[in-house]
Amino acid sequence: MKIGLNLNADSINVLALNMGKIAVDVDGIELTELIAAVNAQGLTLRIAEEPGKVVVENPLPDGSRFAGVCCSTAHITSEDNSLLYTLSHQAQEYSDAEWIHFTGSGYLIRLDAWSYPLLHLKRLGLSKVCRRLVFTLRSRYSIGLIHLDAFGELLPGFDIFDW
Repeated sequence: MKIGLNLNADSINVLALNMGKIAVDVDGIELTELIAAVNAQGLTLRIAEEPGKVVVENPLPDGSRFAGVCCSTAHITSEDNSLLYTLSHQAQEYSDAEWIHFTGSGYLIRLDAWSYPLLHLKRLGLSKVCRRLVFTLRSRYSIGLIHLDAFGELLPGFDIFDW
């Protein structure tokens, strides 16, 4: 299970344990703030009765949640936009419209629909800039969905196209 949290702490000490587990000592975070941040992720954090044991429960079964990123279509070229529009409007059965969806103001791409989505995007003709965006977001954040939206946020460190 992966949990992404954004909290400000005074100091963090991490100790490596056996079997890939770690112990984390965090100073300067209110316990209620930590619980609220974890619960905002759709998980349940509760403090166990015995000291030293914290329990995080996930009410949803594995595979029922998707990690995704929403960003601006300004990160792709005009040619990528035209190609994604065409691919998302294919009408035949088992087409690319099953994993590239038009949302009205952008595209929702299900990266987990293919074993090698970047290779498939390359074969379809998407630009290197677009594929680099998908690769970077996928490797940094382990996403399964990317929503390219005209009203999405501009991400720092990526190319921006004014089309």
